[in-house]
Amino acid sequence: MADSLSTLSAGLFTPAVGETFTFRDLNGSALTATLARCDEYPRATMPGSARTAFGLIFTCPADAVGDYGGGHGVLSHPTLGEFGPLYVERVLPVGFPPGTASYQAVFS
Repeated sequence: MADSLSTLSAGLFTPAVGETFTFRDLNGSALTATLARCDEYPRATMPGSARTAFGLIFTCPADAVGDYGGGHGVLSHPTLGEFGPLYVERVLPVGFPPGTASYQAVFS
């Protein structure tokens, strides 16, 4: 588990775009999804912040979502380890094919 979410940056996740991550929510539901995008948001970064704000977009087939509803939980990757607790929310799958579910985690 990461020492602190404040130490995470887009640079950690950018090389993992296209790789599989797993979310586990507080109720024990899990979802496997692919990291589709990692975007930095310099204009959304608070003055004096130690990192640039960034967001992660994960995708999976909509029919694979099952009981997973998003919310607070833990994000894990086979090489990067576990991160959390953090908040992940389902968002509109803009720019992705029909039948895709997408989730976003934002770090400011």
